[in-house]
Amino acid sequence: MINTTPPPETHPLVPLEDVDVPAWPERAALKMAALRIRTLLTRSDQRPFIAEDRLDDSVDVFSDMATPAFCAPLLAELDETLASWATNPAPKQWIKPLVLPPCDEQDLLSHWAQRHHHEVLAPPTRDALLIETPELALDLSGDGVLVIPRLEAWFLRHRCGLGLIRKLLTTLAGLKRHCVIGCNSWAWAFLCKAVDVHLILPEPLTFEPFDEPRLRRWLADIARQQTEEGTRFRLSRNGKNIFALNRKGQPRLEYFETLAARSRGIAWVAWHLWQRSLKKASDDADNDLSENDQQTLWVVALEEFSLPGSDDTQALLILQALLIHGSLSAGELERVLPDPGFQGMHHALHRAGFIGERDGCYYCRASAYPAIRDGLATAGFPLDGY
Repeated sequence: MINTTPPPETHPLVPLEDVDVPAWPERAALKMAALRIRTLLTRSDQRPFIAEDRLDDSVDVFSDMATPAFCAPLLAELDETLASWATNPAPKQWIKPLVLPPCDEQDLLSHWAQRHHHEVLAPPTRDALLIETPELALDLSGDGVLVIPRLEAWFLRHRCGLGLIRKLLTTLAGLKRHCVIGCNSWAWAFLCKAVDVHLILPEPLTFEPFDEPRLRRWLADIARQQTEEGTRFRLSRNGKNIFALNRKGQPRLEYFETLAARSRGIAWVAWHLWQRSLKKASDDADNDLSENDQQTLWVVALEEFSLPGSDDTQALLILQALLIHGSLSAGELERVLPDPGFQGMHHALHRAGFIGERDGCYYCRASAYPAIRDGLATAGFPLDGY
């Protein structure tokens, strides 16, 4: 069925205000609510098509292909959107702000800049940000395209942490040079309130959310390239092929529609959720393979995250701070949180899989983002616009 799925199409970026996040399929939403209620009240006696304890957690073949598969279609969409503008000697807008969805662990815009040999403006150190009236000179003049990959690296949510971002935005407002500015959606929402970034810079663009058809074509294309011919992706609970189509060419299952809604159409969030759900059967498992199946990969139910500890507010404050800043060290977290006495909560969030740690800094994991956003929304925190 993978071979009959059309290849993915490239979509140019769209204005942020036009973003329409994929909706939950009605039946899936009802099923999820019923499942949660049933899990709370009873134990299910229904046996899955293949028991999950007979599935191997090893998904090395997919981990190996994660980085190139993850970036390629989005880099192509950046090219389609920016190629003609970057070579126009007198564009209508010299500045192109791009609001990126959160949990961009691959630093996508830096990859795009390096691929085209564009000049990248390095951010200051975090210590340098805590100067109320910074003396740092900003010379953005030059030839070619200038790229600022992460605007969130130019401020701290601190009473002394906005001086440099104000200076940078003032400089950018009068700049007559091609300049691409990346900013994650949570930082953009904060900066709109803190420094009126939406009034200083032009209207931002963002990736069009991946809906069901687009997500299914994208993952099918990756599977065609990276797996053996004849590989089937089957639900562990009933053995049905998730790529199967009916006579009208429509998907038989709501799997990708549900995945699109759960990931909010964010490509890398969907990718991480998809990868975490894939398992291989152990050698002695009864796979019930057909003669045409060369390999079967089982798609299991996605694990539900629950916040550790009894003080959810403390955990949510940490997660919100990490979403706004992208990543923070433990010391930087103390500076940006209203109550610095969070003690060991970030360790508990790390163990629970909500946050990762790289080079001494913590960040929200893409696979946990749907649960994090739901938790922040339920608690009444201000949200991003994606």
